[in-house]
Amino acid sequence: MSQVLVFSPYAARFHLTAYEGTIAKACQTRGVPVRYLLCDGLLPECDMHWVSFRRHTPRPLDTCTKCRTKRVQNLDGEGNLFAGIPRSWLGDYISEEERAELLRWAQSLPLEQIAGAVFRGYPVGAWVQSTMNSYFRSYPPDMTDWLVINTYRGFVLSAAIVITALSRYLEKNSVRSALLFNARQSITRVAFEILRERNIPVLVHETPFFKNGHILLKPNAKCWAIEPFNQYWENWRAVSLKTPQLLQTLEWFKNRRYGDGLSWYAFNAPHIPKHTIREQLGLDSRKKLMALFTSSSDENAGEDDFQGPYEMQEDWVQGVVDWVRPRDDVELVIRVHPHLSGSKRLGEAPKETALYERMRHALPSNVRMVMPDEPVNSYGLMDEADIGLSFGSTPGLEMAMLGKPVVLASRSFYEKAANLLTVQAQRELEVTLERSMKIQSHREIRREAFRMAYSYVFKFEPPFPLVRAHGVIDVSLGYDSVEELAPGRDPTLDRICGYLIEQSSVYESPSSEDIARTSIEEDEFFDWLEAQHEPFRDREVERRLIRRQRRNAVREKLGGAIGVWMRDTLRPFGARIYRKIFRPVR
Repeated sequence: MSQVLVFSPYAARFHLTAYEGTIAKACQTRGVPVRYLLCDGLLPECDMHWVSFRRHTPRPLDTCTKCRTKRVQNLDGEGNLFAGIPRSWLGDYISEEERAELLRWAQSLPLEQIAGAVFRGYPVGAWVQSTMNSYFRSYPPDMTDWLVINTYRGFVLSAAIVITALSRYLEKNSVRSALLFNARQSITRVAFEILRERNIPVLVHETPFFKNGHILLKPNAKCWAIEPFNQYWENWRAVSLKTPQLLQTLEWFKNRRYGDGLSWYAFNAPHIPKHTIREQLGLDSRKKLMALFTSSSDENAGEDDFQGPYEMQEDWVQGVVDWVRPRDDVELVIRVHPHLSGSKRLGEAPKETALYERMRHALPSNVRMVMPDEPVNSYGLMDEADIGLSFGSTPGLEMAMLGKPVVLASRSFYEKAANLLTVQAQRELEVTLERSMKIQSHREIRREAFRMAYSYVFKFEPPFPLVRAHGVIDVSLGYDSVEELAPGRDPTLDRICGYLIEQSSVYESPSSEDIARTSIEEDEFFDWLEAQHEPFRDREVERRLIRRQRRNAVREKLGGAIGVWMRDTLRPFGARIYRKIFRPVR
């Protein structure tokens, strides 16, 4: 019988193993053979280490040793629910002589050919470029830097190793489908391409983009691919939302404002306005305010799937600035994506940050630029802005939920929203911006945005309670026995297994009852929403946050003097005791 293959080179990461092991065990309970294909330390470069992720420290020599140790704990520990899943190793399918030959090939590549390297007809240089962008948080890779050159060469070699080993595995084993993480990052991208070339159905999983406790699933598509949701949206765009769904979507929006329930790190401090954005930035309340939100471009730069009318985001930003420059009826605020600052897990994106810093010094008087670490809250800016400009980041959809006109200048998961103004070509930018000035906020923008947000957050990325997410990479299992993975116990798991075993749809389709719904409940909800004062804020949450901030300020002030005394008097443990007593309240 053909098997379900779990290609899992990063099984040392439990936040990946928890999902993959759960799905693998569920397929086993349905009588289908499952096998892991794991890495046994053959790769000179992989995504277990990024320079940007580790604050610019080089790859440790013991990376592979630590990875193997953690993998054993995750898959074979005592009482482990994932025990009993057969596994193979990449090293079983490639000889030492072949690896030596591949090393000589990679080392012989001239500098100018590394980024465009081709191995056995496969464009491996292009396949690993997305990882290179994230590894150094820079696009395009700086091929004058010896570390970048050597790292790129290492990833190209890793790609050649995986192509050789995985191809041989597929020649010797009958595989009906595969489960794969991400499909963007270096060797997972390589595995995705090799599997798809052989017409093997691949289910890609990832951390959800928007909601803790959910899972991102894309059949036969990379994690960033837009088309799967476009197809999903075609089926659901005309389906009206019920009142509970509308309230659930509103609550999700509020939670994002306060950094609650996110699947990734919060980039904004919780928004508790003391001054208006116009007051804070010295803007004229009589003029229309445009808010431009940039994207963190290193993750998808250079990807054909994301190529819009602008190859480089900064060209679009400069085009908007040039349009605004001579006008006396509009002001522009450019909110540079907070992710570039390096304050949230990944290190700084110095090249992109420096680019905006240079641009900042040449701005006209009616344009302000907010750099990543500046204390201007994106949600406060959305509240006050009359028009939103987006290169594909989430604020584009969120401003539409506020009912405001939005101009989209690149590809995004919400690109099929009919009420957006989309820049299809660079020559259309000025005309599109002019059109946005004439559109008033209206309900149909908001209605469509609510439907789209609900569809993506709660349905397209379905809930997956079998894995409990306590943080971005901190998870635990939400079940105690394999029996809980049986058919009929969890609808998301049933659809996942249905796809891997029978290639049935992983997405839910609207029923006849869904299609027959009227928009009465939506209209009643929006009547209520539009009658509220600041309905997208939660005053009780803000009061709690203010009290917490005050307590932490007192702790900091009081703790400063006490901390010096404890550190100097109660050696060697004084500093440790101080940190425990005066740590900030979260």
